[in-house]
Amino acid sequence: MQDIVIKSQGESITIMLDEATDFSIIEEKLRKKVSDARQFFEGATTNIAFKGRDLTRQQESRLLKIITTETTMKVTLIDGANLKPLPRTARRHASAPRAIPTAPPNIGYKESNTAYCHGGLRSGQSVKFGGSVVILGDVNPGSEVVAEGNVIVLGALKGMAHAGASGDSSSFVSAQVMQPIQLRISNIITAVPPPKDKKETPKPSIAYVKDGQVFVGPL
Repeated sequence: MQDIVIKSQGESITIMLDEATDFSIIEEKLRKKVSDARQFFEGATTNIAFKGRDLTRQQESRLLKIITTETTMKVTLIDGANLKPLPRTARRHASAPRAIPTAPPNIGYKESNTAYCHGGLRSGQSVKFGGSVVILGDVNPGSEVVAEGNVIVLGALKGMAHAGASGDSSSFVSAQVMQPIQLRISNIITAVPPPKDKKETPKPSIAYVKDGQVFVGPL
């Protein structure tokens, strides 16, 4: 099998990924394939399914970012059937705010439709979806993302995010920069205080519910 095979089926694209190939090579070859075929993808609106190997949500997002960076294609939905749970990567930090403690997460996920928003959200804009939502950009103050599943922001989260809007407390919110005006998971509402040291480089973070509290930790 080739490392990557791209198949177009009507308004959907299936990308077959070789299970044995190193993920960094998959990234390089996908970038070359979509770059070489940029004209084919120009202006298209499609659904995408990654198949053939298990992907974490971070790996899926990295592959999708390659596609949306190298082309002007708009991705509406993605089939996440081959995604695997997030690893346990967060550690407890004694300096974390008392209102939002950190702890090693044990986060699973439920398969659901995923909507992708290419570009950030400006003040006054709102995205609501009955599944998970991935924002390929910033969520600025005055904007909001509401999802029945997870909320993933590949940029700065400075507006409002609500994951598990239908009551699913196993949902999570992640962002490259976690500075929301308001953060809500299921029916639990909290605020994330700004960093004490403004010169400190923000780190990708994840927020989730454990023992009835919202925890925030590094990815």
